[in-house]
Amino acid sequence: MNIRNVVIVLGKRLVGNDLTAEGKSRVEALPKLLSSYDLNETVLLFCGGVTPGQTTSEAMAMRDYFKQLPSAKMLDDSNIILESDSQNTVQNIQNAALKLKQLGLADQRVEVTLVSNDYHLKRIFEIQSLMDEQGLLRTLKQHCASSGLNLHIDQDIDQHCSVMYPHQGLYAQAFLLIDELTTYRVYLEGVVNKAFDRPLDDVRYLPEKLALHALSLLEALNLPVEIQDKLQSMKEVVLTTTSEFDCHAIESRLTYFHQTLTWLNRQLDPENQPNYCVNELSC
Repeated sequence: MNIRNVVIVLGKRLVGNDLTAEGKSRVEALPKLLSSYDLNETVLLFCGGVTPGQTTSEAMAMRDYFKQLPSAKMLDDSNIILESDSQNTVQNIQNAALKLKQLGLADQRVEVTLVSNDYHLKRIFEIQSLMDEQGLLRTLKQHCASSGLNLHIDQDIDQHCSVMYPHQGLYAQAFLLIDELTTYRVYLEGVVNKAFDRPLDDVRYLPEKLALHALSLLEALNLPVEIQDKLQSMKEVVLTTTSEFDCHAIESRLTYFHQTLTWLNRQLDPENQPNYCVNELSC
């Protein structure tokens, strides 16, 4: 294949096996993006597996929605690839690398464009900037380089497709703030994995600052008591996991932080609320 461009669309959880407003917004951004490429030299890679409670993969749902768009006919089916095994963004990237390696594109320079919502891409590039050792873009390039595939991933987020988050309101605000804690979780993962050769105080400084700022804003919101209690416990983890903290103890704190962050993400996601309607026209 003579492929020069790969567009990777990162997955978003389905509701009732259907794309949510967030997932649709990622797909709806594709026609304009693809209009700037030679489609004969472009692969479109949809990511996302079957998450608990669903029977359809995120990748398949996005592909099917994309094919309903008028401009989708310009892209040949053989240039659309599904990665339907991942459960999160880390697996999106790892499995996307496997799919690209299977294309046999060795000795070609391939430009990679990521497509996701603005807050999601912001976090990916923030982590890449602060902790390259833990960055997903580095992971993608390294995985592909092992098979001779030369990926170029621009480090400027503006060179990727950053789609506006479609929700507003209390829970949307809280959801976006909760996502900011991801950077500190990645820091803890790096400590446990012994990924950092730099002084930990230097690595931790900005992730801690970002986490505490997000938590202070969350504390000011009128959120349910159960959620407020979880936020206080998250704050305690951030404040206590200093560079002097025992590494084995940090591992248990990481487990708690990760599980609680996942729980908060699910509880606060507007698309996961009982009254959320996938098809807004029928609500």
